[in-house]
Amino acid sequence: MIKKYTHIQQSLDELREIGIPRGENTGFKKLDSLYSLKQGSFTFILAPPHHGKSEFCFEIVINQAIKFGKKSLIYSPETGSVEDIYSELIHKLTGKSFYKSINGHVDDKEYYAAINYIDEYFSIVDGDEKGYSFKDLTDLVTDEKIIMSDPYNELIHDMTEFGSRQDLYIEKLCSDIRRYCKKNKKHCLQTLHPAHQQIVVEKSGFRYYPMPMAREAAGGQALLRKAMTWINMWRPPSGMKDENGIPYRDNEVLINIEKAKPKGVSARGTISLYFDWRRNRYYELGEYKDLYAFEHEKAVKTTDFREPLVPRIVKEEESPF
Repeated sequence: MIKKYTHIQQSLDELREIGIPRGENTGFKKLDSLYSLKQGSFTFILAPPHHGKSEFCFEIVINQAIKFGKKSLIYSPETGSVEDIYSELIHKLTGKSFYKSINGHVDDKEYYAAINYIDEYFSIVDGDEKGYSFKDLTDLVTDEKIIMSDPYNELIHDMTEFGSRQDLYIEKLCSDIRRYCKKNKKHCLQTLHPAHQQIVVEKSGFRYYPMPMAREAAGGQALLRKAMTWINMWRPPSGMKDENGIPYRDNEVLINIEKAKPKGVSARGTISLYFDWRRNRYYELGEYKDLYAFEHEKAVKTTDFREPLVPRIVKEEESPF
């Protein structure tokens, strides 16, 4: 329908007064300067296998739950069974291994506290039971604010009405995702794999695939046209140096915002996060210490996930200087 000023007077005047509101912070100061999770929008996340895109999505939804009380629907057949996803979330929430065969594993009290928390804040879709389209996933949503779909090629894609025109199907799908998220004030995190990449040969002799960009995803041109926010992720090969000649760390992951919409919510740029395999969580480099989610606000997570974050001052002996 056509709308005039009388139809949108209140919302337009509010927009003029307060500007475009940012989404929720991710938990990492440097990433927050480029990206926020806005309800009513969606994010595509592109990375090769084993470059951390699933871990990144889990990090985001956990941080949104702990800090803002947001619930998430998780569809991640690539991670494994429902049991695998529970074990992954338990490890991330407690910072301890799920498996009793590993020293320092989660104890019974922490184990059941984490399970109760997961049951309250996360709905896990069984990808082994059947396949799901995006519409099928939205039919399962109740009060969840975030839909994590990982990866794109695990969704059922019915292109019958579009013949061989994959681009037309993709543009229709992206429009459906945008309308659904905007109408229902949800956010969709959708991961993708690159389709084709060219191997680069460095002067030092080692071969590697560079960071994939949006157009290198299957159907990337159409996806990029319709995307709101587009994130590329890449783990530099061991031994590679950055533009300043400093070697990348073995656990370093580059997060690149290639497309940022709407205005004011995100911005283009690249930052680094680092993965701690012991705690199964990402962190960023602070001035004196490694900073996990929201620790730049001088707070730490308590063992009871429901308790508010407690302010914490860095002690003098913790400084390396």
